[in-house]
Amino acid sequence: MRASSLLERGQYAEAATAYARVTTENPSDWRAGVRHGYALYRQGDYAGARAVLVPLTEDWRSAEYARFWAGIAAIAARDGDAARAAWSGWSTDRTEVLRAVRPRVDLLRVDELAMGPQAADIYAREAAQANALEEMKRSRDMFRRGMDKGDLPDPALPPSPVEYLP
Repeated sequence: MRASSLLERGQYAEAATAYARVTTENPSDWRAGVRHGYALYRQGDYAGARAVLVPLTEDWRSAEYARFWAGIAAIAARDGDAARAAWSGWSTDRTEVLRAVRPRVDLLRVDELAMGPQAADIYAREAAQANALEEMKRSRDMFRRGMDKGDLPDPALPPSPVEYLP
């Protein structure tokens, strides 16, 4: 719980240390592993992030998130080969996230994707916005199943970005 609160407050170095402890104590906690890699990426340690995330791409439970963030870290480090390797098997059942990221994957395949930390941050923000839209749609669908049709909420504002994390 402490690691999550550090991550939410933007204390990425401390969060990375806390998540490293969690994964050392419980190596099967794949969520902590993905969040450890994400915290390393956010603090600018792109190689460290990839070192944590790439092994997680082999676990079916973490592969979706680990591949995404390993690709983002590789893009930030301007390593097109590593980004292609990470994103080559990436997929998700989140339609909006897929819709936002798939064009970037296609550009990466033909070496036309912009690289660097700023580009990676833009792609991560696009995925977060798409993830928020996906969450909003899922919440609305759950609400619809439990209420009368006339009781649907009217979303006046676009959803706030939600990081693409487990």
